[in-house]
Amino acid sequence: MEQFNLVKKLHTDVLEEKYGPIHSEVLLHNNEVREMHMLDENNISRTYAVTFFTFDRNNEEILKIDNEIKNGGLIGKTFRKYGYEVRKNVVSVFITELPDSLKEKMKIVEKEAKVRISEFYAKKQGEQPFIYGVVSEIYSPNFRPASINESDILQDNPLTESMEEVGITKNEIWDRLGGNNDFSDLKEKFNKAKILAVEREDLLKNKVEKYISR
Repeated sequence: MEQFNLVKKLHTDVLEEKYGPIHSEVLLHNNEVREMHMLDENNISRTYAVTFFTFDRNNEEILKIDNEIKNGGLIGKTFRKYGYEVRKNVVSVFITELPDSLKEKMKIVEKEAKVRISEFYAKKQGEQPFIYGVVSEIYSPNFRPASINESDILQDNPLTESMEEVGITKNEIWDRLGGNNDFSDLKEKFNKAKILAVEREDLLKNKVEKYISR
């Protein structure tokens, strides 16, 4: 069963294991959103991704990293190049209908695809973890089947915003993402956060689907 890597191994690493070298095609990258394709050597899209930025633009190093990403750098690889460890907090996994434009870009006939929305955490040793943005990955069915598996369900967490409201800090989230996503010691707070996050995650899902359907 496919298990999404929350730590260390990047999405790009997994794609390259299957398809060889991967490069990006940036469709949009401004101060609010990034829209791009992750393409193989034949320029077939294996993942279409939309990122909504949340990072502090007063941080000069992160701005430098963001600029490299804007010019074609892959997010995970670029952060790793600068000495950051990255982790992902998965907040939603669902199935969506694909428009003809994406089916053509992915060279597929399937009508649906799996979507995973994650908060992209980054941390350098000795510093506090932060969220670069909320990354939505729409997978080619050739890469990931359009189905929800047990691992998807087990990895589904509340948004950080909701967890912080009940007293779970980014450091606590970071540590548990690195420990098999085990929030059992914070179960009561975690469950309260899941309730708080429902409406926000629905709004986020709708926002992503609007990008997909354009």
